[in-house]
Amino acid sequence: MVQTPLRAIADRLTAQAETGDSAEAVEDTRNYMKTTLGNLSLDRKLTGSYRRLFSHLGLLILAVVILSAAIVVYFDRQHVETLSRKLISRTAEKVMAQLAAFLETEDSNLRIAVEQLQTASGLEGLPQPDLFYQLSPFLNHDQNASGILLTALDGDGAYYGILKPDPEASAFIGRVSKGTMRAQGQAKLERWKDGELLETWSRRDDFEPRKRPWYEKTLKAEENEIVASGPYLFHTSNKPGITISTRWRRPDTNQQFILAIDIMLSSITRFTQTMHPTENGLAFVFTPDHRFVGLPADNQFNDENAANAALLQNINEVNIPVLQASLDEWKKRGNIRKAFSFKFDGQSWWAGYAYNEDDPEHMRFWSGILVPESDFLGALSLQRNVSLAAIIGLGLLSALFLAVFSVRRTRHEVKQAVSQIGRILGPFKLLYKIGDGGNGTVYRAKHALLKRPTAIKVMLPQFASSDSAKQRFINEVQMTSSLAHPNTVAVFDFGQTPEGTLYYAMEHLSGVTLEELVRFSGAMAANRVLRVLHQVCGSLSEAHGQGLIHRDIKPSNMMLCEHGGLHDVVKVLDFGLVKDVQQVAPELTQENALVGTPFHMAPELITDASAFSPSSDLYALGGVGYYLLTGHNVFEGASAVEICAMHLHHQPVPPSQRSGREIPSDLETILMSCLAKDPRDRPQNAYEMAEMLARCTGFNHWSQRRAQQWWAENRSALPLDKHENTHSPLCDTNLLLDTNGLTCE
Repeated sequence: MVQTPLRAIADRLTAQAETGDSAEAVEDTRNYMKTTLGNLSLDRKLTGSYRRLFSHLGLLILAVVILSAAIVVYFDRQHVETLSRKLISRTAEKVMAQLAAFLETEDSNLRIAVEQLQTASGLEGLPQPDLFYQLSPFLNHDQNASGILLTALDGDGAYYGILKPDPEASAFIGRVSKGTMRAQGQAKLERWKDGELLETWSRRDDFEPRKRPWYEKTLKAEENEIVASGPYLFHTSNKPGITISTRWRRPDTNQQFILAIDIMLSSITRFTQTMHPTENGLAFVFTPDHRFVGLPADNQFNDENAANAALLQNINEVNIPVLQASLDEWKKRGNIRKAFSFKFDGQSWWAGYAYNEDDPEHMRFWSGILVPESDFLGALSLQRNVSLAAIIGLGLLSALFLAVFSVRRTRHEVKQAVSQIGRILGPFKLLYKIGDGGNGTVYRAKHALLKRPTAIKVMLPQFASSDSAKQRFINEVQMTSSLAHPNTVAVFDFGQTPEGTLYYAMEHLSGVTLEELVRFSGAMAANRVLRVLHQVCGSLSEAHGQGLIHRDIKPSNMMLCEHGGLHDVVKVLDFGLVKDVQQVAPELTQENALVGTPFHMAPELITDASAFSPSSDLYALGGVGYYLLTGHNVFEGASAVEICAMHLHHQPVPPSQRSGREIPSDLETILMSCLAKDPRDRPQNAYEMAEMLARCTGFNHWSQRRAQQWWAENRSALPLDKHENTHSPLCDTNLLLDTNGLTCE
């Protein structure tokens, strides 16, 4: 049968009672109960630990679910972003390629027509029906073109044009104006169907090629260069389109002509409306001033008249709000050439824009591609659900493992702690456990003869077989015991058990750490901070005088106590990281190790861990004073690396600005000098800093009477040790970061 700690107590009590040693049995029982019914009792430790365990498990499961959701959302987002960018890029390239092919086809038709006309006879007089048979084939087979026109540059600007009113039919309207007719403002019109001239008539002619948008641009271009007009409404049909034209010369007569072909924008709309990046995705083409030249697929454009009415309209004048929202976001982002996301009507969309930059012959057109994010999520739902189930399953298994591990560990800790109660270490008897340190456990103990309250730090069993760990423990106690300043924790004794376990005894203190005090009552008064820092300087002055550098000055390593009838006595704790600048054992020094606490680390130690000096301790002490006055560390960040980078490169905000309250300028000046980046700009030693503090205004304003009154008013509410209002020194752990290859930039 497994013996529980409580069973062990009963067995021991029974054995002592049988031997008649009832007084010792009662005392041991009391000490056992202080452990088991105090901070290590089965009722509070096991039950409380189980409660905390299940509470932590609940939090863990919740964290796993939240983490899973965050991971799923993140990877969904990444996947959607990748898919969106690729799809938008491919669709934009397809639209631009289609547009380029569309324009190139019309350019090719124009060149072929010019080649045929250069060899035609009787072109000077623009005779009919020869010109009709020369030009109409370029309209008959091409649904994109709605008209073709030939005009001479010399003389009266005679012209011959053919219109195709219905793209699906083979009917044409010819129009010619030359000679006397042109002088009279008349034109002759012809109606053709299936290659036969059905009728002719004359009417007043209000068409003037030389006033059309494309004419002047063609004149300025080189011969045989094809140019394109901007989108506009055609003169006769009043439909939107563009005109491509070229100026050419007949080689036998040297006469110059312009040949122009009208192309309807509805032809561009035909291919933009058939392009669906996704089920609800949109593709459209527009001008640099945001006028439609190719409409997206939308029910309102199913009617041809409605579609023609929307072409050349500004996008924000057409009832498709999501397009305008995407253009507004695009403008905010500086007309970027890559896909981006935006919100519209509570939904996430992706958009991308590109233009036909490789087509200098025509005006620049932009293509726009819009894709709702929801179109992707359906395809990703199965993958997302599988990932979510896997992550939650892994989280539950981890929680189960941690539960089993924590229960076993808690039982082991309780059993080990209880087994130490009543143990004799030299002249000391362990009473109950009061804390844990980085390399040992601290117990409340008493001297067999002196009955003096004592704290015993016992080296953890796992370190007993390590020579280097033993040597560090020995160095810690030897260096601490060499200090006798009243503001340094005092070490009384040192020894080793027959099993090889090291321990040392120190004074047992009644008080709270400065970190606990600030958390309890907030920022401290400036005159009280002066007295606290002055006492710490006294402790450091002795240590530095012996060549010892603390290397871990921080609020949690300083205790404010009631000691020897005095109040507000500071005790500097935890010399576990202390270094002797005169004797450094290489085998005990970890190369490239950053030792200490990032919040209070001097810049020179970050770049060179071996650069510790009294000045580095004073830098940390300046940070402690800053914390006491403001309730905040000098620099605060999300990681140790970020905080170290701030120590290296940022200037601290003065405490008065950080706290928003008035702080004596002389004290603030001292603290800011301690926080100087260059060690030469700091106080040269702790003694000098103590004198500077003593000269500050308000140094004598915090008296023993005020300190006594403060303790009387707040003692019961302070986070003191549950047993006799005492606290265990040297129980804080320290930060040891391996900085091999670490740079703080």
